[in-house]
Amino acid sequence: MHNTTYPAAIETMIRDARCFYEHGWLLGTSGNLSVRLSPTSFVITASGRDKGRLGLNDFLARDLAALDAPNPSETPPGDPNLKPSAEECIHQAIYARLPAAGAVYHVHEPYAAFCSERDGDLGATLMASAEMIKGLGIWEPRARVRVPIFKNHAHVPDIARDVDAHLSDPANHRIPGVNIRNHGYYAWGATPFEAKRHVETFAYLFRYSWELGNGA
Repeated sequence: MHNTTYPAAIETMIRDARCFYEHGWLLGTSGNLSVRLSPTSFVITASGRDKGRLGLNDFLARDLAALDAPNPSETPPGDPNLKPSAEECIHQAIYARLPAAGAVYHVHEPYAAFCSERDGDLGATLMASAEMIKGLGIWEPRARVRVPIFKNHAHVPDIARDVDAHLSDPANHRIPGVNIRNHGYYAWGATPFEAKRHVETFAYLFRYSWELGNGA
């Protein structure tokens, strides 16, 4: 199912991260991107890297099973200059619950943050009447979808647990993303191309919702 090579995954993430950076969604080393290499492994951006200037040495290959070790975010042996993102546990939760997911992209898009503050106590942002909902793979006429909003816990594994609990219900797999309050959203897809499309679609929809004044 997933046969992306390590070099191809890195090349794709460098290109996509630069695109997001130029939109202003990955400023100040924020955000993280990952691509699944196999059913049990993925490659993710290293912590603290400028997403507009990623290079070949700014990524780490990670084993899903190994992340269950006591200290999964420690610097990998033999690679003292690289540290995985503290948010890789969220990527892990998504991959574990969604075997078809081939890429997970996390960006800090401003309108998503605005909407999360407006709608946070309601638990979701309503997306309705916008043609761009089709970009999420939802084609029914007059589609109405709700993008869930989760608390931005200081302890990141708590966010991962919330996302895992949400995705434990297959009914929630329809929407390819989740928003973290006052932080940013995660979008995924079967391929990096699809994940990028979902990132861009959510960006449009959050701005549409904010400027139209629609809440959950």
